[in-house]
Parts: sequence; C-alpha cells; structure tokens
Amino acid sequence: MTKQLISALVVENTRNKNSHVRDIITRSVRKTYVANSAGEALDLYKKKKPNVVITDIKLSGQSGFGFIEELLDIDKHARIVITSASARSKFFLKAIEYGVKGFLVKPPDPEKVHKILGQIAFEVQLEKKAREQECKRKKAEKALQKSEEIMHAVGFAAEQFLKFNYGDQSIKNVLKRLGTATGVSRVYIFRNSRTKRGDMLTSQQFEWVDEGIRPQINNPQLQNLSYHEAGYQRWTDTLSKNLPLYGTVDDMPESEQNNLKSQNIVSLIVVPIFVYNQWWGFMGFDDCLKEREWTEAEISALMAAANILGAAIHRKKVEVEFLRLNNELESRINQRTKDLYNEIRERAQIEDMLRESEEKYRLIFENANDGILLSVDGIVRFINPKLHEITGYLPRESIGKPFVNFLHPEYRDMVLENHYKRLHGEEVQERYDVKFLDKSGNEKWFEIKSNLITWEGEAAVLSFLTDITERKETAEELRELNRNLEKRVTEELEKISQQQQLLIQKSKLESLGELAAGMAHEINQPLGSISMGMDNILFKLSKNELSEEYVQRKFDSLFQDISRIRSIIEHIRIFSRDQQAQKNEKISINDVIINALSLITTQYRNHGILLSLELSDKDCYAYGNMYKLEQVILNLLSNAKYAVDEKEATAAEEESYQKRITISTARHNGQIEIEIRDNGIGIAGDVINNIFDPFFTTKKAEIGTGLGLSIIYGIVKEMKGDITAQSEINKYTRMSVLIPEYGAKRK
Repeated sequence: MTKQLISALVVENTRNKNSHVRDIITRSVRKTYVANSAGEALDLYKKKKPNVVITDIKLSGQSGFGFIEELLDIDKHARIVITSASARSKFFLKAIEYGVKGFLVKPPDPEKVHKILGQIAFEVQLEKKAREQECKRKKAEKALQKSEEIMHAVGFAAEQFLKFNYGDQSIKNVLKRLGTATGVSRVYIFRNSRTKRGDMLTSQQFEWVDEGIRPQINNPQLQNLSYHEAGYQRWTDTLSKNLPLYGTVDDMPESEQNNLKSQNIVSLIVVPIFVYNQWWGFMGFDDCLKEREWTEAEISALMAAANILGAAIHRKKVEVEFLRLNNELESRINQRTKDLYNEIRERAQIEDMLRESEEKYRLIFENANDGILLSVDGIVRFINPKLHEITGYLPRESIGKPFVNFLHPEYRDMVLENHYKRLHGEEVQERYDVKFLDKSGNEKWFEIKSNLITWEGEAAVLSFLTDITERKETAEELRELNRNLEKRVTEELEKISQQQQLLIQKSKLESLGELAAGMAHEINQPLGSISMGMDNILFKLSKNELSEEYVQRKFDSLFQDISRIRSIIEHIRIFSRDQQAQKNEKISINDVIINALSLITTQYRNHGILLSLELSDKDCYAYGNMYKLEQVILNLLSNAKYAVDEKEATAAEEESYQKRITISTARHNGQIEIEIRDNGIGIAGDVINNIFDPFFTTKKAEIGTGLGLSIIYGIVKEMKGDITAQSEINKYTRMSVLIPEYGAKRK
C-alpha cells in the first residue's frame, strides 16, 4: 500500500485503544502523531500542524465533539475524521454538523481508512498547488509593476535630457529616479578613456546612493581604473559588444570579487553606454542588501535608459562642436571683412559685399531649430547640422546629390512637380507633409516649407524641414482611439437604452456626471492660462518683440499648466483602475480628502460654496482602499452641495445666507473621525434613520436614486467602521464617519 504524502494526528483515550487505529494510520500516511487526551492533542496540533486529525468520539474527561470545537477555534479549516465503537445515527448527524471529512466505526476497515486519507491527501495537494500558483501570480505582478516603474523612470530620463540636455543636474535627477524605480542601493556612471599606449581606462563621474549606503564617488580606486590590470577584461569583452553584464558577486570570477565586495556590493547589473556607435562607458546598478534577479523586461528598460543617455551625450557633443564651428565661422567672417576693408577702398563696393554676405548667412542660419536644405536645379548644395542630426546623413553623403533620392518613393513625383512649378513662378502650396528615409532606412515624416531665393546668381530653393514623425504617429493613434471610442460609445449607449429603467445604472451615471463636472472645472483654469500664454506669444511675435528670455519664461509657465492637467487626468485614471483592483493598504486619511477636493474645489467655489478644511495636525492612517474612501468623501460632499444649493433656492430672501461646507478630521480612542457638515436644508427627524436604506431618497426622482448613501455605508462597514447622521431642518446636517486607526485592533 502506497503511503499518502500527508501527516496525521491520532487522538484516543489509552494506548491500548489507539494502537489498532494508529497502526492503520501509520501504514497509510507519511507521518503519524499520537495524543492520549484533548489537551495533549491541541498542543501537538499547534506545534506540528498535521494535515488531518483522527479522534475518538469519547475522550477522557471530555467528549470528542468538545475537543473538535476547541480545535476549530484554533483552525477553522482543520480536517477531522471521527472514530467510534458505536454506529448510532446521532453520531453521524453530529459529525456532519461539524463538517468532518469522515466517520469510522471501530475496528476501522483499512481500505476505507486509506480511501478517506487519499481524498484528504488530494485536497492537500490541490491547496498546495493553489498556494504555489498564487505565489507565482503575485511574484509576476510585482515584477510587472517594477518593470512599469522602471519604464516610467526611462521616460523621465528622456524628458529630462530633452528639456535640460546632458548636464550635472539632469544626470543627478535621472540617476535618482532610476535608483528609486529599480529599488537598488547605488546607481553610477563610468566614462572610458585611453592611455597613450592604448590601454583602456575608466573613471566614475556621477553617483546616486540610497539612504544608509556608503558613497563611492570619492573612492580613488575607481578613478583611472584599468580594466585589464584590475581583472575586468570580461567586462570589456561584454560591454564593448553592447551587451549587459549582471549577476551576484559570489557567482562572478574571483578577480572581480575583491573590488566589488570592498564596496559592499551583493549583486549588480551594468549596461553599456554607446555614443555614436562608440563604447563611451557604462551605467551600473548595485544592490548592497540582497541578491537580485533581473527580468528581461527590466534589462531591456535599463538598456533603453543607457541608449537615451548616449544620445544625450552625443547631442551635447554636437551642440558644442556646432558652437565651436559657429564661433570659428564668425571669426573667419570678421577676418575676411577686415581684409575686404583693406583691399577695397570704394565704400559702395564694401557695402554691396557686406549686404550680400549678410543676406546669405542670415537665410541659411535663420530658424536653425529646423533642418535647412538648399538646392539648385534639384541638387543639394547645403544642409545645416540640424538636418544631419534628424536624418543621419553627413554633408558629404548628401551634397551634390538629387534631394528626391532621400524621399520616400511615394512622394518623389509630387515634390518634384512642386519644385519645378516654384522655379517657374507658378503658385504652389507653401508647406506640405512628406515621408523621408533616414540613413538607417527608417521612415520619417517631415513638414516642408520652401522659399525661392537667389544663390550665387542662380535660382535656388531654400527648404525648412520639421520632423513631425511623432505628431503623425500620435495623430494616427488618436484616430484609432477615436474609432474605438466611437464604437464603445455606441455600444454603451445601446446598453443604457436597454437598461435605462434600472435605478442602479442611473446612480452610476449621476456619479460620473458629478466627477466629470469637477474635472472640467479643474482643467479649464490651466487651459485658460495656456490659451492666454499662447495669445501673448503670438502678439509679441506680430510686434517683432519676441525675445528668447520671454519665450523661455512663457514656456516654463505653459509646461506647469500642462503638468497640472496631466496630474488631474492621471489621478482620475488611477482612481478608476485601483477601484477595480480592490487593493487594501495603509492610507493617509488627510491625503484622501485632499485628493477628493482636487477634483471639485473649483466647481464648488464657482457655485458660491465656502469649503472649510479642518484637518488634524496628527498623522491619520487607516487600513483600506484609498479610492473607495475617496468615493465616500465625494458622495457626502455631493449631498452637502445639494443641501446648500436647495436652501439657497428656497431662501432667496435671506441675503446674508452663505453656503458653507466644513470637512474635519480627528483622532480619539483608536479611531479616526471624518466629519462633513453643511448649513443646508437638513433632514427631517422622521426619515433620518432611513437614509442609509437602498433606494430611499429625499431628492426628486429625476435627481437621485437613493443608492449613494447605501453604497458608501457598505464601503465604511467593509473598513470595519461606522457612519452616522445628525441634522436639524434648515440649520445643518452632520455626517460622521468613524474608522479604526491603522494598527488598532479592528472589530
């Protein structure tokens, strides 16, 4: 007989009685424990946690059913099998009431015992597999969340380098964000160099460390470190091939371990930084507290961050080189001008040459933020550095060639037709969008603006090219989203039409309208500011008074308003998603209230409502879902708004009436109280006890369904809290929510 892979606890009065049962059980399971009393059995169960308990119905000094009750108080999921010398039906019925797994009549049949234990073993294995699957699921969710955080950090890096270029402050901001997102102890950047003999060296340039971690930025051993002499040849071989290097220090070659362990590193990942196809250095992530396994998604995200960093370094180098060339060009122009003054005495000739030179360079370098291309007879004569940057073609690779060679085949005929019409003085479209093939063969979208000029006595076309690839992709995504949105709106409208008689759907639409109104009010203000700022810029531009400092200041203000709108929308997106996730955690009550007010403050202010906030200066934390609690706050505020609006409408003769809603929090006796008080129409005493009943409402049928308070009543009860109401007609209504503090014993 094959033993079941479970453990069993046998409980009977004397050793003589339990010997037969124990022998059968021992032959049937992997591990057997024996107890001769209820007290001994309870102690053994607490220590050993057996998978099944086989107990006699009669025990010394206590009935078997009394022992079962005590055992179920310890573990309500305990599996129990009862044995008895009697087969009376009342014992069977009593056993069924306690939910036992089997009933054996002594002496038990070994086959029946083995069958019952086999069923229990099957249940145990199923539960074990379920726990393992749940553990894997949570681990995968955690890995996905970490990958999303890292991708957000990578996006932040791209934004930082786009706004502020490659500089000390932007690097520090990016390293801190990447370190926080990855949860590592230290993030750093090393730059390579070569000696006169050609040996490869590397030096640490930047570093971010977590709190409590010893910095290494001033470690002299990490400056001018030779890969070869320090035993890091493996790093050179791997990183120079644009491959990451990662793992635990204990698993790395001994030549690398000494230096790494001296920095208290337990595990790390290093990703190479390439600048214009040259290995520039690397970015490293150290974990000094635990061994770390890196997922493919995390590695890809960090490689993307390194690529963005390399692009920022290259952009900085190009800008510095462009500035140097520009200064050199200015110097040469100045020198040439002096020579002209010395060689040519006639003032008229000097003025003509200076005017021609000024016109030539002004036309070339104007609008330098766009790509500039000069063509004569369809042949490229000149491109600016910006065009090289966005297309990848060097001047020597494009000058002297037909410009249509670089266009997508679908657009060559159209561009050529416009080009020759322009040369012959015919009216053509001033600007249009075309596809372009960059040096890597990738398709890009450009907006072309062309002007007919004279270049060295010949008719030429000066074209300005703006990269609108991202705009086109975004427009296509928006069109797709609009198509999907239209389809979804149509489907939802059909559902609403079919279910419009259901009051629960009306309650959902009512809440959605309230929230949408709040969002509209909150977003309109920064939108108005953005519109005014753009009008100011256009006005300045029309007056030719637009300065770089003014544009920078205005753009900073516009970005702040955009960030505000993004924050509001992001909060609503997370609010909706998190409610579905049903995630309970430690939450700050004051933060929940502030988040709720951020959606409706402007709306309530526009309604003439004075919102008073009296939050406790002590930390107020509870356990629950912050977005469900936010739903409670918003619903109570909506009811308060209705009450004060109704009172204003019915008491128009009271000129001194000020609509007022007060929100306060306080801590006392292990509970947190949230109070929302208004000076509205109040609630009659004969109905106040019914306000939490489903479908009960004092509002008109077209205004309320009576589901709001019943829903929030359920949310508060789910948090082990309570909600009460006090009111006096035409004076006030006070809604009080009491929930346990975080860490306090919940009912």
